[in-house]
Amino acid sequence: MSASHYVDVARAFQARADVPAWLQALREEGLSQFQARGLPTSKDEEWKYTPVATLSSHPFQPVRDVSVGEDVAQAVARLALPGPRLVFVDGRFVPALSVLAGLPRGVVLKPLSQALREDGALLQETLGQRARPSAHAFTSLNAALLEEGALLTLAPRALSEVPVQLLFLARGGDGPVLASPRIVVVAGEGSEATLVETYASLGSGATFTNAVTEVSLGDNASLRHFKLQAEGDTALHLGGLYSRQGRDSRFQSHAFSFGGALARNEVHAAFAGEGGECVLNGLFVGRGTQHLDNRTDLDHAVPHCSSRELYKGVLDDRARGTFHGKIRVREDAQKTDASQQSRNLLLSEGAQVDARPQLEIFADDVKCAHGTAVGRLDDNALFYLRSRGIPKVEAERILTQAFASELVRAVPEGPVRARVEALLAEKLPGSAEVMG
Repeated sequence: MSASHYVDVARAFQARADVPAWLQALREEGLSQFQARGLPTSKDEEWKYTPVATLSSHPFQPVRDVSVGEDVAQAVARLALPGPRLVFVDGRFVPALSVLAGLPRGVVLKPLSQALREDGALLQETLGQRARPSAHAFTSLNAALLEEGALLTLAPRALSEVPVQLLFLARGGDGPVLASPRIVVVAGEGSEATLVETYASLGSGATFTNAVTEVSLGDNASLRHFKLQAEGDTALHLGGLYSRQGRDSRFQSHAFSFGGALARNEVHAAFAGEGGECVLNGLFVGRGTQHLDNRTDLDHAVPHCSSRELYKGVLDDRARGTFHGKIRVREDAQKTDASQQSRNLLLSEGAQVDARPQLEIFADDVKCAHGTAVGRLDDNALFYLRSRGIPKVEAERILTQAFASELVRAVPEGPVRARVEALLAEKLPGSAEVMG
């Protein structure tokens, strides 16, 4: 399918919708931007290593209704974390399996379709402000099909100690399914919360998830954001996270990418107030012929902010991964303290990784560093374990787990870390034998 297919899908979607004028204008802007760009190709530098031609293999389109059977209920029981959650199947909200009990005072969580009816004034001010339709083709497409997702708002000084989960299940129906969730987070001054986005598959239907998350942090606000992407081998996934931080705010992004035939995760973080702190962590683990892309863009636009960035990749068989990261330090952003590291482990001759950390510095009183490393398992360490009677596959598993453990340990102890550990265990060398 060419870009014209998605244009037709968006036109049909917009024609049946009865929405406020401001929302229709945002959708039309998204469609206009997408039409002007079309689908990116390998000639586009930002998409040089992403095989977007895969998206043309099926006529993906959104569904209007989903049926919820025992398979969905069982998946939710397996994947749900304790605490509040919203559940979506193929991009549609499932109220029967969602839980809103236990939300603290000042914390509001609701599906975007409901928020568009009840919180129009807030969404008119926030939707598309962090993730502009002009960002790139798939942000445009998400805006053109904007209808469902989630809104999380935190009143000033509100505190949510229990993680809030958004669970997106990709099942696929009679035909290839396109889901376009939009998540909006607005955190008031001094508030604090943890948000977990979980993406998983039900069955082997052809699915394409095009997700966009917008985060606005007020002064002294704090948000931990976790993304657990473990969709099936036939799934396609594109995700963009766009954040803006106020003065003395703290933002952490922990992205774990384990699934999908093609998965691309982007993080765009910007400082808008002095004294902000930002942590961007990512772990991607692929095997078979998976293609896992990771891109970050961190904008130090104001002075006295700090950022730490660490991405690790583990690739086996003929899997391919990329990490392209950029830290931009603007002219007035003196006293910036920034670090960016990319480390990658290749477990086979056929695996491949492209790593390109970048710094753009226009200020002179800063402390910045970046680096990258690509290697294989240490032969001496492998020999040591085998000499102690540990089989080769198990020795490789132990060393690979040790390589990834730094990012797993960055997740606080509790149900989120336990879920990350379980997902990682399924992807480590010899997991088929261990699980079987």
